[in-house]
Amino acid sequence: MTHLKRWCEMINSGVRQSFREGGSISQTNLLESKMDPVCKFLLLLAVCGSHSVTGDSALPVGHLQPLGGHRPPDVPIDELHTIPHPREFWDKYVKHEKAVILRGAAKNSPAFTLWTDEYLRDKYGKLEVRLEGKREKHSWLPIGVKGIGRDTLEHFLDTYHDSDAYVVSQLPTDMYHEVLVQPCLTCGSFRKSLVEIDLWMSSNGGSSILHKDAFNAINCLYNGTKHWKMIERKYEPLIHKAWEPSREIGGYSEVNVHKVDLLQHPNMAKVRWSNFTINAGDCLYLPKSYWHQVESVGDVNLAVAILFARLEEFDDSDCDTQKVEYTPLSDFQVMWDWPGFGNMTMGHADLELGIRDQLYELVEESDGKLTQDFIFELLKLEMPEYDDDFHMGKAERAFAAVDVNSKGYLDSDDVEALDWDALRAFTLEFENQEPSNTELFEYSYTYPDEIMSKIVKLAKKKGQLTRSDFIHAYMTELGGTEKFGTEIFDRLVEDQEEDTVQIQDLTVEKIEYALENWLIRIKPEMTPEMDEEYQERAKEFEQSLGLHKVVGDAQGHTEL
Repeated sequence: MTHLKRWCEMINSGVRQSFREGGSISQTNLLESKMDPVCKFLLLLAVCGSHSVTGDSALPVGHLQPLGGHRPPDVPIDELHTIPHPREFWDKYVKHEKAVILRGAAKNSPAFTLWTDEYLRDKYGKLEVRLEGKREKHSWLPIGVKGIGRDTLEHFLDTYHDSDAYVVSQLPTDMYHEVLVQPCLTCGSFRKSLVEIDLWMSSNGGSSILHKDAFNAINCLYNGTKHWKMIERKYEPLIHKAWEPSREIGGYSEVNVHKVDLLQHPNMAKVRWSNFTINAGDCLYLPKSYWHQVESVGDVNLAVAILFARLEEFDDSDCDTQKVEYTPLSDFQVMWDWPGFGNMTMGHADLELGIRDQLYELVEESDGKLTQDFIFELLKLEMPEYDDDFHMGKAERAFAAVDVNSKGYLDSDDVEALDWDALRAFTLEFENQEPSNTELFEYSYTYPDEIMSKIVKLAKKKGQLTRSDFIHAYMTELGGTEKFGTEIFDRLVEDQEEDTVQIQDLTVEKIEYALENWLIRIKPEMTPEMDEEYQERAKEFEQSLGLHKVVGDAQGHTEL
């Protein structure tokens, strides 16, 4: 305490000297500075005195309170009890990225009454689902019967009331017919723009981080309650977004939503926000890239999200002939569907606006003939962290997927003729596969350097490594599964009679062989420095080709 007192005296002295020299130190200046939070606090003591530090005038309102504590919610969200016609939905909401609550809009779906635990277990129990932890980014992924982050629906339903598991998955296509699409999406550009259908299910509460999603969505709640806090996209420069490559469209904030540190994240104090509750039977239109944080409550919480394209215009030419009514999801084509087993396809690009339109533009800027070499150059731009061999392999596979006539080039007619299967195949090769979509996710989830360290540490402790010791440590300390731990140990003891490994026999080569499937999946990382260069090159590329913007999603707003 003596040292702290001396430090405070020094700060006070410096502050008084600043005033004598005609300067000023205000509370606002201190809060908006980039100084360490502890120093800010001590300076506040010096400027304001201890009596005001404990009061409301010293620290910013809402400091260390849950998200939204800095000011009352004052951004209104429309609430409708009838579904707008698709034209009205476009003109009033989607066009302007304006959220809207559709009260009771999910109650017409058979799923609203049918999807009890018992019904889902009996009818769809063998289908698989993807799992996350209830607190995103802050917990190990749950382990289901199919591995890390993957379970059968029946096993999930048998265990989720007593576990941290939370379904965040593509909805299996066999379940589509029990979900009705709201009339506002049943004609015009909307009808052909469904990108992905997601299922959300949890028990006993769950909490998300503050984040945004790439696509427009209608999120319908069939059971439970969700409390939404939402922030318009224009406030993105203020929400302290975590760094990620600018080519990404989604994103999340560094802010701890349960205890917002307004000294560390002062710009949050300037953000206006919305707060509302969605009950069972309600739907929410969530515009693309709209920031949100959600608390799920209730013994059972179940929702389905219909993701649709980032539309910039709306063609309503069939809206006078197409029936505008609740329609089974099974009557729609969905760009990225999933049968309920095998690799998922969550998070991929819009096949029309994201892939076909880009192919058209590339054809036009390639003198009418798009070749593999041009795709190679584009991949070098998009993924500068990889080497040319990687780019060439992807270019060869991606071009082969769309060169269905084996011409060696694509023209505009070829692009127009491509069906969604060809566009999917191209996308899967052009984009990197998200490891959590695959059945081999564990190779990317558990870190090879941590596994190596654990092997050596255990061997040194006893002079040898036993199967039981390693697998137990792999599962309890590294978050892996018995199946993959067994694979590692089987390789360590390969070609030897004993089921133990003596420390003198543990070589780098032996360990690297045991972890081969992990090591080959290590990906180079895009650094901020590389990303800056990428953005400059991308701008030049866009200007030369007249392409749509391919980097970033944040908007600059002078009114902020």
